[in-house]
Amino acid sequence: MLAKKEYDQIIIGAGIVGISLGLALLERDPNKNVLVIDKEEKPGVHASGRNSGVLHAGFYYSPDSLKAKFCRLGNLELRKFCKENNLQILETGKVVVCQDKKDVARLEELHRRGVANGVNIEILGSKDLEKIEPAAQTVDKFIWSPTTAVGNPKDVINKLAEEFTKSGGSFLFNTQVELIEKDNEVLVITKQETYSAKSIINSAGAYAANLAKQVNVGAEYVCLPFLGTYKKSKLLSVNPKRLVYPVPNPVNPFLGVHTTITLNNEIKIGPTALPVIGKEQYKLTDGFNLKELVEFFTSSTALLKSDSVDLIGLAKEEAFKLFKKPLLKRTRKLSNSLDSNNDWVKYPSGIRAQIINTKTKAIEMDYIVKSDKNVVHILNAVSPGWTSAIPFARWVVENQPLLA
Repeated sequence: MLAKKEYDQIIIGAGIVGISLGLALLERDPNKNVLVIDKEEKPGVHASGRNSGVLHAGFYYSPDSLKAKFCRLGNLELRKFCKENNLQILETGKVVVCQDKKDVARLEELHRRGVANGVNIEILGSKDLEKIEPAAQTVDKFIWSPTTAVGNPKDVINKLAEEFTKSGGSFLFNTQVELIEKDNEVLVITKQETYSAKSIINSAGAYAANLAKQVNVGAEYVCLPFLGTYKKSKLLSVNPKRLVYPVPNPVNPFLGVHTTITLNNEIKIGPTALPVIGKEQYKLTDGFNLKELVEFFTSSTALLKSDSVDLIGLAKEEAFKLFKKPLLKRTRKLSNSLDSNNDWVKYPSGIRAQIINTKTKAIEMDYIVKSDKNVVHILNAVSPGWTSAIPFARWVVENQPLLA
């Protein structure tokens, strides 16, 4: 074994959660020696830099969940962070519309959740939609969320990384890691070095469960990646200027095809939520390895036995949405205006790393943090992870005894 390099804290993963964790540690104690390691050449290459850029308000989630708490707070903090650092942000707001009568009761439940979560939210009659977003349409009622906004994920990540290094933190890029246990301590192993730390944070996103299993934590968890693809077009005067979302399907844990405005004066429709094999399979033709194939089989088999998700139905439905015409058809109940756009092109895809519990045969809906020995494992920080990252990271630092 190579000689050890010692740090106070080592964070694995330079996504927005990992960097926010580093900042939270240094805010509490600027004298700590904190290192963030990532296998890529720069921060935010995967989920953090490829997400929609939507700053969610926090009304989708159960009031007793960590998601509800940190999404609402994160929306406020991330908007403030963007404004204080002169990062572009669009205060678009969002409307959630009903596509049929069955959606109305679900919309009312969303509103109740939003109120319980302390979110600034209104439920209004269809006649009021003309005043807020005339390019959208609804059946009977809609939700108005004025605090939903759009930012640039890469700009935010880069600024947070800059703040982290200014605060005394260090990055180590282009470095693959493994975790091993020796003498009741977990060490970080790379090809070049062995690293030890008073505490390690596993914030490796889609790979967090794999790393945890190397030190016998989280054996019941496996990642099932979902490919999110979008189409974009130039924003026309007839298009919605607010974000327009449907009422989500209660059977599946996704928000459905919606319209989003970008910072480049474009309108975007999507995403798909197609289960794929590879954790970085941004195209269906991208490769995957044997281990990922085994994980896909394990996770999908668990869900096929579950009553909570119709995986086969979801896969069939989402596969059609990879094509422009079916995707556009889905948006017509949100806004007829998109028929005026003719130049739809592909927008960069993203992967949602959804954690499946093979014991309960269910998709884990809330954030999962587990500690063992000298490691804190962030096993699930899925959407709205980008919105929630700053307060979530602070909570982890303040509430994990290992990080004291």
